Amino acid sequence: MIRFVLGIAGWSLCLGGSDAAADPLPTDYWRLPLPAQGDAPAAWQAIERSLRPEACGTCHADQYVAWRGSRHAQAFSPGVSGQLWGADAADATQCLACHAPLAEQRAAFLARRSTTTELEPDRITAEAGNSCASCHVRLHRRYGPPDLEDFRSTGDAAHGGAVQSSDFEQSAFCAACHQFPAATAINGKPLENTLVEWQASEFGRARQTCQSCHMPERQHLWRGIHDPAMVAAGLTPTVAATSDGVEFSLRSSNIGHAFPTYVTPKVVMRGLLIDEHGAPVPDSAVAYVIQRVVDYRDQAWVEISDTRLKPGETATLALAWGHHAKARVWLDVVPDDYYHERLYPALLAELDGAGPAARQVALADAAAAASAYRLFETEIDRPP
Repeated sequence: MIRFVLGIAGWSLCLGGSDAAADPLPTDYWRLPLPAQGDAPAAWQAIERSLRPEACGTCHADQYVAWRGSRHAQAFSPGVSGQLWGADAADATQCLACHAPLAEQRAAFLARRSTTTELEPDRITAEAGNSCASCHVRLHRRYGPPDLEDFRSTGDAAHGGAVQSSDFEQSAFCAACHQFPAATAINGKPLENTLVEWQASEFGRARQTCQSCHMPERQHLWRGIHDPAMVAAGLTPTVAATSDGVEFSLRSSNIGHAFPTYVTPKVVMRGLLIDEHGAPVPDSAVAYVIQRVVDYRDQAWVEISDTRLKPGETATLALAWGHHAKARVWLDVVPDDYYHERLYPALLAELDGAGPAARQVALADAAAAASAYRLFETEIDRPP
């Protein structure tokens, strides 16, 4: 089977160090997989004991609505479910550590694969993805950032109030899932190396955190490569026409890590000539691919190429006029290229087409194909 997920279960991220907050979280806060919550205080109401995001949304409505439309809410996608349906418990645990982090979600998913197990109707399931409790609840104690009205730590508040910690405002808080350990490096770089990329950038040096871009004003949005407006805001395109041709440049001007940071997307700068009838000129198309290409060969990951843009870097595409007077350039963004082009077809070739795993992967493949979009498309006339 083609293998994609590289397990990170069992490693712990310490949020202290030189950027330690005055009120740090427990050092094992992000030890993956997360331990079970245990029993909530008997005096609590059912809604206070619940780990389901819908329960949190009763009081934290704005955060819940934003989360519900986010990629975190979709972390346990049909693609993940399809891959894990027939996986052994150890492999499932590795993947669920980030895609559905709660021990209660893991137990629910493993139980659901059994035809003899019934789940309680109010139990949190893996389908909740990376939900509220994943970041905010440990042993039924609630944690949150400082200076928020609805996180005041008072004994008579709902669920006993919350512990306030400024660690929630540090980039390191995101690293448990978005920074793979150095031991997993491929050609010196882990599959996901986002925190290290940020630390090396001008944004990291200026302490402009992950949250400042991906959670502006503490909104639970986490927009990234799948969001056209987010991507467009991070790039500066420049198109210049001379008597010789067109130069299309793309600068990573407002992105605090490699673009794209992960190995699944593909971004392609494209250009072609247009004839006097407005039709593309055959064989005139040119392209430049921005992507990190990896492959799993002989039980190990290898890097094939890496043309991603570091913060501040620029890629350029040139197109000669020839005998024509008009050209078109644009940027294609394919967030789920690896899944749609390689992983899902390989899985579908192996799985029973009538089984639940294959049905889930087919749904994921359709969604991956639909995720592509185009940016910065423009036509240029040859100067006189």
